[in-house]
Amino acid sequence: MSSSRSYYEILGVPQSADAHALRKAFRHLSKALHPDTTSLPEEEASIGFQEVCEAYEFLIDPLKRDAYDASLSVNEYQANLSSERHENNFNLTTEESRFVEFRRPFSGGELFSLLLLGIAFIFSLALGLGIAISHGREFHVSPSWLVIEQTINQLHIISF
Repeated sequence: MSSSRSYYEILGVPQSADAHALRKAFRHLSKALHPDTTSLPEEEASIGFQEVCEAYEFLIDPLKRDAYDASLSVNEYQANLSSERHENNFNLTTEESRFVEFRRPFSGGELFSLLLLGIAFIFSLALGLGIAISHGREFHVSPSWLVIEQTINQLHIISF
């Protein structure tokens, strides 16, 4: 699309317009902009007519229209995100704003990986505790350096 306007704006219809409304808008605009029937300069009419034809071609085909609507949603989301970043970073310099990151939501695969990681952690913890219990070990064992230090301190207290 060569214009910055959306196809819906070019045809002058709302995004919820049905096929009949699209056809009606296309017919009206094609009669008004066709280089053979308009009083506009030939180049301007030709560009406008091509935009209308391109917009109609995309919006009348359900698959192309769905893809186009999805791209509009993504572009609108990115524009909103960009304006939110700009509003949130109004007091940052350009150099500082490079380091502000955007956190996207986790994908399904990432969530599944985190679930597997959590299950592996719980399994390992249960396995370690099970082995410690089966060997009769205590859950709270002091490190050897601490035991030596406590023994030395007790010997100093007794010798005084």
